[in-house]
Amino acid sequence: MLARLSRFSKNLTQVRNINAATPPPSPASSEGLYEPLIEDKRKYPTYEQVNIRLQGFDYASLERYQRFIHTMAKNFQFKVDESYAVSSTSERITTLKPNSTIVDSELELHTYDRWLRMSSVSAVRLQLFINFVQAHLPSGVKLTAKVHEKADENYRYIPDLLLKSRQDELKSLDDPQVRRNLGWE
Repeated sequence: MLARLSRFSKNLTQVRNINAATPPPSPASSEGLYEPLIEDKRKYPTYEQVNIRLQGFDYASLERYQRFIHTMAKNFQFKVDESYAVSSTSERITTLKPNSTIVDSELELHTYDRWLRMSSVSAVRLQLFINFVQAHLPSGVKLTAKVHEKADENYRYIPDLLLKSRQDELKSLDDPQVRRNLGWE
């Protein structure tokens, strides 16, 4: 019995020694383990900045759709620089009774604008992104995508009419005729 036990303990230590000799597995990635690494050397054109403009009459659906586009842009690995709203515009619509000039009803429609500015956009992915976004476009929402221009930045801000009138007044003071009328010359 003792002989059997000593043989068993020898086998056990041998198994332990074999297990201890193997190194523990490393947590390194298996990338390139079964397949060779292939680098993609193709160069695709990129747009520096792309603006996506959303217009609609329903505020809630427009806000929700802007959030959807924002998350999809992140999923497409685009960098979203800015996402902002522009002041709404109002239109008054009057409907007339048939064959007369009498007003039947008057409506006031508000058009809401939302903008998304993305940068470093790959041309290949942009086409896929626009097709995807247009496929999920809700009714009543208009989508426009274009390259960023300086006019888009100016459209964002509301003009200060008082400031413009004061600037025009200062420019008019440079006119020699106005200076003579004021008695400055």
